Amino acid sequence: MKELLKKAKWLQFIQKFRGYNKEVTKAFARSFNGHAVEIGDLKFTVTEATIAAATSLTQEGERWFKNRSVDDQVWRIMLQNQGMDTSVFTKGIPVHAIKEEWSSLLLLIQKFIMCEGRFGSMYMYHARLMMNFMEGYPLNLPYFLLSSLKKMSSTVQKHVGNIEPHLYHHGFIKILIED
Repeated sequence: MKELLKKAKWLQFIQKFRGYNKEVTKAFARSFNGHAVEIGDLKFTVTEATIAAATSLTQEGERWFKNRSVDDQVWRIMLQNQGMDTSVFTKGIPVHAIKEEWSSLLLLIQKFIMCEGRFGSMYMYHARLMMNFMEGYPLNLPYFLLSSLKKMSSTVQKHVGNIEPHLYHHGFIKILIED
């Protein structure tokens, strides 16, 4: 796994994860306006470039986010049965349908990159993130992460009640703050 992460230029980023603080994530999500954030006395901007610098990720690859399609044929190599009808899965593809060699990478993405706690299913954005590890499908992860932070913050700011189900990227936010 280490060599795979190194080849995809994600190893240094993954190695920076060292815990998180849910209250800090809440403060971040409540104040991030898509460009700047204020948490207590700390104010800073969040851009693709600042994310790239904080995470040691490159800004190379496709600028992709969840609202765009994924090449249906490419990601299917991750499935045990590549011809299966995936349209029946409205809540994501069950992890037991994923080939064993991809399941560790999926779990790593779910735990460290997304931090959303839904480990039983693979969603299309997980598949696109994993495609980064295939030849010829690089992903601009700083762009993806910035777009995801914007989406999370927008959702949190609309839901003033129970915001915890809408929080993710806990460890990543800690990396941004520490940088």
